[in-house]
Amino acid sequence: MAKRLSHQVDLNLLELFQAVYQTRNLTAAGRELGLSQPAMSRALTRLRHAYGDDLFLRQPHGLVPTPFADELSAPVRQALNIVRQTLHPPVFHPATENRVFTLAMSDVSEQVFLPTLADLVARQAPGVRLQTSQLQGKALHDAMADGTVDLAMGHLRLHPEGMCSDVLFTARYACIARRDHPAIHGRLTVDNFRSLGHVIATGSITGHAQVLERILSSPGIGAPIALRVGHFLSIGRIVAQTDYLATVPRTLAATFEHAWGVRTYEPPLPLPPYEVAQSWHERYARDPGLTWLRSLAYQRFFGRPPT
Repeated sequence: MAKRLSHQVDLNLLELFQAVYQTRNLTAAGRELGLSQPAMSRALTRLRHAYGDDLFLRQPHGLVPTPFADELSAPVRQALNIVRQTLHPPVFHPATENRVFTLAMSDVSEQVFLPTLADLVARQAPGVRLQTSQLQGKALHDAMADGTVDLAMGHLRLHPEGMCSDVLFTARYACIARRDHPAIHGRLTVDNFRSLGHVIATGSITGHAQVLERILSSPGIGAPIALRVGHFLSIGRIVAQTDYLATVPRTLAATFEHAWGVRTYEPPLPLPPYEVAQSWHERYARDPGLTWLRSLAYQRFFGRPPT
């Protein structure tokens, strides 16, 4: 049975081998490593014993490597370089990098975050590309664990195991209805909220649907859910062309107001705020590129919801 590697050689002996191989002189190699002549001799003896080869032969003009030492030199150099790289991790240079980052985002986050974030990335890192994913549940967690998805942004439903997060800001809901709604006069009332049919997005990867369904079905409200759709972005046009009411993230309500001419109302009942965060898997917490992207998003959005 072979001995454990740690019982035969260590990194110090490999560095000694490389120094002697390069200098062909035990004294010069010792100077380079900060070791005395006797210490170098003892270490070289250990190295010879570990490999079962003389490694270096004394000649009048210095030490000459054996054929085995010549074969050993390249693997030893590569091994030491790999170890040095682990001690000096790579640095991400935004201006010169070419990398694709995959972001898990709902249609809401694509609408709210992506224009600003894409512009920031393009200005600082012209070679970096962004793409989005709408994986959900375990599939999303697995994709983040194996690096297929780099970062998740928004109010998302994530399995907490192994996940790290930065809360970017706390947001609130708003209600929208068409401007000439026959039942709404001036402000949205509790009776309006209870009696009008509501539209909610249930297919989104966000956690909004669960919150809103719980509120609408709670005792004392019992508001009817008239229509369930797969995406938040379809709600604006639906509300603009029907008598339905919808409760959506406030930033999205402003987008719908501009795009479809709907009117934004303060909810007539207190609705809980929600946190918007960016999340990543702990395995990639020290990835320099991902650290740069997280920092970019944090600096721009922390405490400042997109408008």
